[in-house]
Amino acid sequence: MAAKVEKVTVRNDLSELQIVYSALESFSRTAGLSDEARRSLLLVVEELFSNTVSYGYPNGEADEIAVSVALRPRYVELTLTDGGKPFDSSVSPEGPHQSDDTESMPVGGLGLFLVHQLAQQVTTKRTGDRNHTIVRLPRKVD
Repeated sequence: MAAKVEKVTVRNDLSELQIVYSALESFSRTAGLSDEARRSLLLVVEELFSNTVSYGYPNGEADEIAVSVALRPRYVELTLTDGGKPFDSSVSPEGPHQSDDTESMPVGGLGLFLVHQLAQQVTTKRTGDRNHTIVRLPRKVD
């Protein structure tokens, strides 16, 4: 059986996120992912894509971001490849403290924390001028 793979390349613009969603929704249907796995996949890609666009290109330079997703025997593998400034997503930020209420919580960092909570593994490597962020999510199929 051939591995199910979906890949899309879009501009580094937040408006392109809908194209990425569409590709991942199609993948989720054909791969038979559970609704929980589909939602986790969409949440993770939204966080990583948004962070890349917002912080990876501080001068607004035009580039492309490639997003691919593959169904592996034990997990779903999501990969984002971009030419933004180097950033290591593999390090999980500290989560909110139990005593924090929403008023006193610091702004930022919770999205990447959530990515790490949903993922089995997050790795980042830099090849030339490209970042490769690879996220392994639990494989749950219907």
